[in-house]
Amino acid sequence: MIVSLHTPTVQFANDLADVIRIFLGGIELKINEPGGELSILHTEIVEGNMRLCRMEASGVFSGIQENRAEVNADPLLEKRYHKRQIKQALYEVMKTACGRTPPWGSLTGIRPTRLIYEGMGRGLSRDQAMAHVQREFDVHPEKARLLSEIVDVQLSLPQPDRQEVDLYVGIPFCVSRCAYCSFLSGEVGKGKQLPPYVDALEKEIRQTLQLIEEKGLRPRAFYMGGGTPTSLSAPLLERVLKAARPFIDQSCEVTVEAGRPDTIDRDKLQAIRENGATRISVNPQTMHDATLERIGRRHTTAQTEAAYQMARDTGFHHINMDLIAGLPGENLDMFLQTLEWSRKMHPESLTVHTLSIKRSSLLHLWEAELPDGKMVGEMVEAGRQEAAARGMQPYYLYRQKYMAGNLENVGYALPGHACLYNIDMMEETANVLAVGAGAISKRVYPAIGRIERAPNVSEITHYITRVDEMMERKRALWAEEWGKGE
Repeated sequence: MIVSLHTPTVQFANDLADVIRIFLGGIELKINEPGGELSILHTEIVEGNMRLCRMEASGVFSGIQENRAEVNADPLLEKRYHKRQIKQALYEVMKTACGRTPPWGSLTGIRPTRLIYEGMGRGLSRDQAMAHVQREFDVHPEKARLLSEIVDVQLSLPQPDRQEVDLYVGIPFCVSRCAYCSFLSGEVGKGKQLPPYVDALEKEIRQTLQLIEEKGLRPRAFYMGGGTPTSLSAPLLERVLKAARPFIDQSCEVTVEAGRPDTIDRDKLQAIRENGATRISVNPQTMHDATLERIGRRHTTAQTEAAYQMARDTGFHHINMDLIAGLPGENLDMFLQTLEWSRKMHPESLTVHTLSIKRSSLLHLWEAELPDGKMVGEMVEAGRQEAAARGMQPYYLYRQKYMAGNLENVGYALPGHACLYNIDMMEETANVLAVGAGAISKRVYPAIGRIERAPNVSEITHYITRVDEMMERKRALWAEEWGKGE
C-alpha cells in the first residue's frame, strides 16, 4: 500500500512509518507528497507551554485523533517526548480504523524493558512502572508482566560497573546462508579466507588485551559469535580461544556459539571446552527437516540430536537452544511438535525468536507461505508456556522491525543460567570491546546516558588488511579519561 504522510516533523517520518507498519505491514511511504491510497495529515499548534497534535487519516479509511502534551524545557527530553506524542496520536488513529490492538501497543523500539527502568529511575516502583508502560503505550497486560519478570531476573544478577568490559569475538563465516539471515557473513566455501582471518583476529585480540590491561579494565563476560564460529576447523578455533585465554580465565561467563549442528564435531567441542567455555549455543530452529532444507540450514534433526549428545559427552552443562516461530510453511501444530521434541535435549536455556522478514534476507521469496500474525502469536505464547513448564524464567527480550505479528524475541533460562552477555547487549549497560570483521566496540557512560561506539569494517578482506586501524579505533574510544564525559 502507498501511504502519503504529510508532516511538519520530517525528522520523525521514519518513526511514524514504523507505527503504520504495525497495522499494515510493508508499505511504500511518500513524505509530503500526494497520491497515496492512505493519506495521513499531521498538524501541530503550540500555545504557551502546551502542544496540540492532530492526526487525520483519509483514503482507504478515515479518522481523526488529537492529543495535548506539555513542551519540555530540556531539549533532549523534549525531542523524546515530542516523538512519543505524535507516534501515540497516529497509533490511536490506526487502531480505531483497523479495529485491533497490537500486543505491544504503540511501541516500535527494540528494547521495551528500558521503559520499565526509565520509570524506576523516576522513583516509581517496578509495579508502578509496569502500569505506566501498560497505560501510556497501550501495551497488553501479558506483555507488561513479561517485561516486569525480565527486569526482576536482571536485577538479581551481578550488575556491570564502568571498569568492567565484555569481550566479543566475531567469526563472520557460515557453511551456508540461512534464508532469514541479514548478517554480514560470508560462506566458508573452500576456506581460503579462514587462516588469514584468524591471523588478523589473533593480532587484534592480543592488542585488545593490552588495552584492557593499560586501562585497568576487568573482564566480565566473553562471547564468540558470528556467523558460525564452528565453521572454523578445530585447530583454527583453538588458536582464537588460546589468544583470548587471558580474558577467558578471568571472566565469570564464557559463551561460544556452535549454532549449526552440521559444523560440530568432537574435536571442536573438545577445543572449546578445554579453553574455558562454560556455555555453548546449538540452534536447530525447527525439528522439521523439510523446513530446514527450505531455509538453507543444511542439517537434519538427527544431526541436532547427535550434536547435543556429543556436547553432553564432552562435559557441557549449559547449552542454549534457539527456535524460530513463524518459519515458512509451518503452522502451530508443527511448532508445538518442535517444542515437544526439544525437551529430550534438555537445554538449560531456550530462546524463542519471532521470524523477522529483513529486506536483505531471502525470505521475501516465501512470503505467501508464512503463517499469519495471529498464529505466530500463538506459537510465541506456546514457547512461553513451555519454558515456564520447564522451570525457566524470561531474562532478556528484544524486538526487531518487520517481525511477524509485531511480536518479540525472548530468552528463557533455568535459574542460574541467564546469559550476562545477552543482557549486557540488549540493555546496553556494559562496555564491550569487540574484535573481528563487523564487530562494534561500545563504551557506556551510565551517569549521563551516553554510549560511544567504534565499529570495525565489515568486509572480510578489508578487515584483514586494516586490522591495525581497527585497533586504533578502540584506543580512541578509550582515550577519554573516566569522569570527563559524565
